[in-house]
Amino acid sequence: MKISFMTKEEFLTSLSEYPYKKLFVKSLEEAAYCKTEFFSEGMFGILKIPDKRNLQGKFLIAAYYVKKGAIIFLDEDKVIHPVLEKRKELEDIEEGQELGILLTVLNGLIEDEVPYLQKIEEKITELEDILIVQPPRDFPEVLMRFRRAMTRLHGFYVQLLDVIEEIQGNLGERLSEEDETGWKMLASRVSRLHGYTENIRENLLQLHELYQAQIDISQNEIMTILTIVTTVFLPLSLLAGWYGMNFPNMPLLNWKYGYLTVIFITLIIIAVEVRYFRKKGYLKKRRKM
Repeated sequence: MKISFMTKEEFLTSLSEYPYKKLFVKSLEEAAYCKTEFFSEGMFGILKIPDKRNLQGKFLIAAYYVKKGAIIFLDEDKVIHPVLEKRKELEDIEEGQELGILLTVLNGLIEDEVPYLQKIEEKITELEDILIVQPPRDFPEVLMRFRRAMTRLHGFYVQLLDVIEEIQGNLGERLSEEDETGWKMLASRVSRLHGYTENIRENLLQLHELYQAQIDISQNEIMTILTIVTTVFLPLSLLAGWYGMNFPNMPLLNWKYGYLTVIFITLIIIAVEVRYFRKKGYLKKRRKM
């Protein structure tokens, strides 16, 4: 059995008989999601894979074309080639193992997903610890990047699961017992990865709610402080306004100790108000949870 790697141009100009070759290349050029198509002699499919080196960047695109005795990969982004390089045992593969090769490739594409998702989960836990102490200014941007990354991975796992189920549904009778078990295990793995990303997305949502709660608490504390300051200085403003009128016969106006007396009265008012606010707990420092 022949395993080949080609470019789009090489595939189009190949002298070998490949049904629907133009449709295959067109699907690759217009790749919007992972999919697979079936025809009487075989099948072809497109893989649109998030680049874990930069989940905000471009997707990695690869394609496979399967017919009896051959499997061709179009892999200009070098996604599939490293997977097969690790598996030297595939060099002497027997005839009729095309779907087994494809199964190996798909398994290889997701073999490092769990450790990668665990690292993301650890980073989110670190964010939680930072948030409880003091939310950073760029926290919404960081949170948004994580959410977009998880959305991409979540979408990829959903599409890949659809592809696997379509292959099982359309080609199940052609699968050996070993391959059938392998495809079921692959579907189960992808389903667990999908569930893992769901949990991480829920954690991000809870983290956003925690951040919003922290912001609300901070705003409430600021409003409380402003209210206290306004309340403390309102009587003093009233007192200053009265004596600023300079009407005749005002108490303490012409007394030589009048200025000092007003200062003393002002300090007493401030002390009484501060004592009152402390007693009510408005001036207590918020404890960290």
